[in-house]
Amino acid sequence: MPVRAVAPAVVALVLSAVLSSCANVTVLTVSHAGDTDGVTPTTIRVGAMGSFSGFAASSFAPVTTGAAVYFDQLNASGGVNGRRIDYSPLVDDGTSPSGNTAAAQRLVQSKVFAVVGVGTPFFTGSSILRSQAVPTFGIQENTNAQWSGPAMFGAGGSYIAGTLPMPQVAYVAQQTHSRTAAVLAYNVAQSSGGCVSVVKALAKFHIRTPVIDFSIPYGAATLDADVTRMQQNGVDFVATCMDSTGDIKLSQTLQQHGMGATVQYWLDGYDRRILDNNEPAYQGVYFLLQQTPFEVTALHPGVYPGIDAFNAALRRYAPGTSPSGTALAGWVSADLFVQGLRAIGNDVTRTALVRAINRLTSFTADGAYPPVNWKIAHTGVNDLDCTTYVRARGLEFVPVFTTPASVYSCYDQTGRARTSTITVTTLPLQPGVPGK
Repeated sequence: MPVRAVAPAVVALVLSAVLSSCANVTVLTVSHAGDTDGVTPTTIRVGAMGSFSGFAASSFAPVTTGAAVYFDQLNASGGVNGRRIDYSPLVDDGTSPSGNTAAAQRLVQSKVFAVVGVGTPFFTGSSILRSQAVPTFGIQENTNAQWSGPAMFGAGGSYIAGTLPMPQVAYVAQQTHSRTAAVLAYNVAQSSGGCVSVVKALAKFHIRTPVIDFSIPYGAATLDADVTRMQQNGVDFVATCMDSTGDIKLSQTLQQHGMGATVQYWLDGYDRRILDNNEPAYQGVYFLLQQTPFEVTALHPGVYPGIDAFNAALRRYAPGTSPSGTALAGWVSADLFVQGLRAIGNDVTRTALVRAINRLTSFTADGAYPPVNWKIAHTGVNDLDCTTYVRARGLEFVPVFTTPASVYSCYDQTGRARTSTITVTTLPLQPGVPGK
């Protein structure tokens, strides 16, 4: 899941789970004339839609930056199978449910072949795109129902399941020798829902959690009451499902109360721009990511080529743009779309594209993401949940808990692995996980 920065409705929910049984995806066959919309002998017209203005713009607008630099690089090398990508129109929904519906209608009326770069907290237009069988790619930050169907491709998978414990949080607590935790979230489902799995994991691995607050309003003036409770209960570890605005306020409040040494674990805020402006609040904070960290380009050049290529394309086609998880989601979405196009050759139809993508069993965007099996990724996730961690040090994010083989750590959530219920253990990397 990409990283978010501003509003409670767009707090990153870094959740993974597994359905006990997953059937192969049924491929939809498009019978109407729209199967070849947007296709000419020399071009393929592709649109985008999302919250490019309004309160969520800073969180979602970069999704089109990532897709655009991918297509710029692709077109500079001659396109795909002799066709260039015409990336237009990019429709703004104004961070509005009605605006999102109107944006989807406009894209259908514009006869785009596909939509690559969806980023919005209000994906009300999804039903329009699905009804027209428009292949759709973007950030899965919405309901599973809105991303359901064989032609809907959320970056990193189309299905989110958050009912099982999240062992990653307990792993960090154990690695830092923390014993007593607090868990904070906003009073909206997108935030509190993510922290339900955090609380379950801490309980499963016997980490005492006396402070749990899922009632924090977005933009709360103070977090003093929560931090005072932490002091009273001896809390030495705090996990949050707030956005970076709330997390920074929490960190500052901890410091004001003499609790600056408390281990902090954030599900949001992996962004160099925010770190640059809030260095004291970020120091020592751990972040959970479902992507390869951008820093590996310098640390391990050539090992994760998708990240190398993304960083290079940003420098060339969007100079001055800082890498972000949202922009990477746009890049990954464009890469998945193009992989499908390359597979179908000159048979450029929506039906053929959807069928080709849903045959991919280990998509990583050349090492940018952990593997996605598109035979099941519309209704479930891989058996092993592979994620990465970084920690803020100075003005840098440093990958932590790595191995010589990979920056990724993998965890079992199926219940089949024989692991201790007291100590979190990582499992061997699954096939296709980016690394050496």
